[in-house]
Formats: sequence, structure tokens, C-alpha cells
Amino acid sequence: PPATASNRRSVSSAEVDFFTEYGDANRYKIQEVIGKGSYGVVCSALDLQTRQKVAIKKIHNIFEHTSDAARILREIKLLRLLRHPDVVEIKHIMLPPSRKDFKDIYVVFELMESDLHQVIKANDDLTKEHYQFFLYQLLRALKYIHTASVYHRDLKPKNILANSNCKLKICDFGLARVAFNDTPTTVFWTDYVATRWYRAPELCGSFFTKYTPAIDIWSIGCIFAEVLTGKPLFPGKNVVHQLDLMTDLLGTPSMDTISRVRNEKARRYLSSMRKKDPVPFSQKFPNADPLGVKLLEKLLAFDPKDRPTAEEALTDPYFRGLSKPEREPSCQPIRKMEFDFEHSRVSKDDIRELIFQEILEYHPQLLKSYIDGTERTTFLYPSAVDHFKKQFSHLEESDGSGSVVPADRKHASLPR
Repeated sequence: PPATASNRRSVSSAEVDFFTEYGDANRYKIQEVIGKGSYGVVCSALDLQTRQKVAIKKIHNIFEHTSDAARILREIKLLRLLRHPDVVEIKHIMLPPSRKDFKDIYVVFELMESDLHQVIKANDDLTKEHYQFFLYQLLRALKYIHTASVYHRDLKPKNILANSNCKLKICDFGLARVAFNDTPTTVFWTDYVATRWYRAPELCGSFFTKYTPAIDIWSIGCIFAEVLTGKPLFPGKNVVHQLDLMTDLLGTPSMDTISRVRNEKARRYLSSMRKKDPVPFSQKFPNADPLGVKLLEKLLAFDPKDRPTAEEALTDPYFRGLSKPEREPSCQPIRKMEFDFEHSRVSKDDIRELIFQEILEYHPQLLKSYIDGTERTTFLYPSAVDHFKKQFSHLEESDGSGSVVPADRKHASLPR
């Protein structure tokens, strides 16, 4: 029934509007809306089970467009498989009321206070240690995701979450791709994909492109330069302007390098450009740590083959004293079958089923019955009353102090 004043009673209207009929809703106490986008809403909430603050992202009408549904599936799958301190973590996904016709999903993330875009805007008092630690974490995250053969493809300050203790975590893997050894890496790349300002020169204006991990390295270079100066490094208004800004700083590339730019128009434009000399990075970033500037120059090599890998960059003298290989894990490559849906024509129903299977990863008891084939098509939830009874008996069992963790298991999915 609609949430009228009479039947709303104990639930704030914000929660009624946010959670429709989702099973674990009474586990979370909604606090405030912290983000809105075309996909839906993000709220901060308190997980009453763990007493941790979380962010809950409601993604609505996910099956309106198959491409959106595939993007959501890709993201929740990758975040389940990529578990690393510098990658945002999905803590839970709520169980939808019905397997066959759910439209929304609620994904529970760890709550981060801000993002790097906000940090850059708000802080003019960051120290050299901050800069170094930021770049270290970003490269450490890239080492991990690149060793899993995943390319993020859309790194920008807004996609890097931040806490006031300077911890950064990469998020938004909706445009990421997994490269498998036996599949060609040339992929149709629509132009709106990555935000232009952080896009590597070899992608400028390009529709089909062979992309390599070096595109993410370039983006990290642009982000680091923005952290150092407080301003975007190459804020191009269009592809041509973007190439102008890059060559103003880096100089005009050699003919050999230009030949590696896939897009013919971009190639012609670069070849006919008047010769520009590179600006010394020490002049462009006069106040930064010289070792950091030297590394930045490598990350922003015009030619992708001249950029270091994340793993190589971590061994740079700039990180002396900070970098330790045992703190920089690699990832097992992701199994190809996990991403079969990317390479075959899948219907909305197929994707709904695959998203449902991903959600079950956070509900181990149900996952087991699903795999055994004993699951019912609709799940029965313990209603709020049962929940209340459970809390009550739990209080009795724990001598009324309420300090024991309830019997409900903390669901966490681990990569198999």
C-alpha cells in the first residue's frame, strides 16, 4: 500500500521511499541522501548488525536498457572478484522480493567521506607526503586490477573515493573491461566512454582501439598532476583542443609515435601541427617533489609503450621508504566464464538471472539451495515481527546486555 500517514507510523518517510519491499531493509537505518544520479540515489546508513556506517546505492529500473543492466552486472561482478584495500568494497546486496521481476537493486558499500574531486577542490594545505601517499595508493590499486587483466578505462577524480585519513579507493567499474588472452583486445569504444580530460592520446577521437593498461596509467598521471596543482591538467573542450593542450606540454610527438594513434583524423592533425618543444615538467610543477615530477613525466609519456606499468612505477625512487612488495599484492586473473555475457547476445532475462546470482553470493544459505535446485521462486522473509522476536530472544540469551552479535551470519562474499 502507499505510505500514507496512517500506515507509516514507525518508519520515516525517507526509508519508505527508499526501500520498497526488500528483505534486509530492517537491518539498515537510513541517515541522509549523499548522492543522486541518473542511476538512482545513494544514502548513508547505519548497519545495525555491525554498527558500521555504510553507503547504500539504490539503482532503479536496471532492465530498461540492456546496456545499463550489463554495466551494473559488470560492476558488481568485478567488485566481488577484486578485493583490495584500494578498491571500494561491496559489503552486501539486498535480496529482491522476487527472482523473476525485480527492477531495483540496493547495493551496500563501505561509506567513504568524500572523493578526490572534492579533496582537490577543498584542500590547499596538502603536504608532499599526502601527494606521495595518494599516488602510491592509486598505483597499488592499478597493479592489482591490471594483474587481474582488468582495465578500468574511466579513472578520474570523481571515481576515487577518499577519507579524511587520506585513504583512497577506486570505484565505478561500470566501464571496465576484462582482457582475456584468447580474445582480441580491439573493442568498439564509443566516444562518450571515458571523460575526455583523463583520456590517453592514443584514444583521442578513436572509435575502435586496442587498449592496454597504459591508458589507465595516463589517467593516473593526469589525476596526480591535478592533485599537485589543484587544476585539471588537460581540460580539453573537444578532441582537437585536447590534443593541443597535450602537445603544448609534451611537445609534438615523433612520426613513429603518431603512427600509433589509431584515429586517422587525429593522426593527420598531429602530423600537420607546427613543431612544439616540450615544457620542462620542473617548470610546470615548480613546487613539487622533483622525484614525483620525474615519475609524473614517465606516466604522461605520449607514446603508450614508454609509460611504465603500475608495478614498475611502484619501484620508482619517489616511493623509497613507502613501497614494499608485500604490501602490493597481485590478483589472480579472472576466469573467462565469469564474463561470457560480454561476448554473446544475452537477453534482459539472462542478465536479470545473472544479476540475481551475483546477489545470492551475499546470501550464502540461499545460494546453496539455489545451486542444489531446491529454492522456491519467491523467498519468504522473516517479517519485521519475527525480526523483533529474534532481537528479543537474543536479548534474553545475552542476559539483557545486548552485547553479543546476533546469530545472523555476516554475509560477505569472497572471490572463489
